[in-house]
Amino acid sequence: MRYQHLVETVRGRAALDSTARARAATSVVLTTLAHCLAPADRHRVAERLPGLLAPAVEVPGQRERRHGEDLLVEIGQRLHTTPERARYLGQAVLGVLREEQPDLVDQLRDQLSTDLLDVLAPAGQPAWLAESTRPDVPTRLSDADVAAALRRLTGWTGDRSAISRTVSLPDDRLTPLVNRVQRVAAREFNDHAHVERGRGWVRFTLSTQRGAVTAPDVALAARIDQVVSGFGSGGRPGPAR
Repeated sequence: MRYQHLVETVRGRAALDSTARARAATSVVLTTLAHCLAPADRHRVAERLPGLLAPAVEVPGQRERRHGEDLLVEIGQRLHTTPERARYLGQAVLGVLREEQPDLVDQLRDQLSTDLLDVLAPAGQPAWLAESTRPDVPTRLSDADVAAALRRLTGWTGDRSAISRTVSLPDDRLTPLVNRVQRVAAREFNDHAHVERGRGWVRFTLSTQRGAVTAPDVALAARIDQVVSGFGSGGRPGPAR
């Protein structure tokens, strides 16, 4: 098993945008798992890995007890991403190891608790859960990310495919509101909101052209909330339609 081949395979499997991020993900996943192994088991695993990866599992200290979800939180913190993306990255790393050295993964399975391995079992999650850092390709948010964002916004609903807000206003104020929102979207975000209108209401919908919600969409939604508040609606949601 060659180090560069393993890292590049992880990069492709996790849809990461650089080899450096694939190296970091591979090392962090292995280091976090290593803390859950006894020192002697860490050494045996290190002997089976490419030399450049061995230090990732030769960590000091005694075996630590962790639950599966705690493992995801720790991986996410180390990689500055969410637990859900950490799950996908862990699945990618172990999936590649399983293909390259199935007996090594079997060895880990014997030494780690079922709880830890279950959260990293391959689940066929879409590759975009592995976070992108390219500024021209914003990361698509997961259902959990979108749900958390909706709790911070005013009157928005939706899921990871799109979010929308319907606002009630007198008809003579709808056009100025829509114009203001679209100016903000164009100037500050190089984007636009999809708009639907009816008598006394307007609905703004945000998503990328690929049918997903990204962090810039959430930021634009927050700015729309500010604009709507400035038009005196008090942030009151419009009728469900």
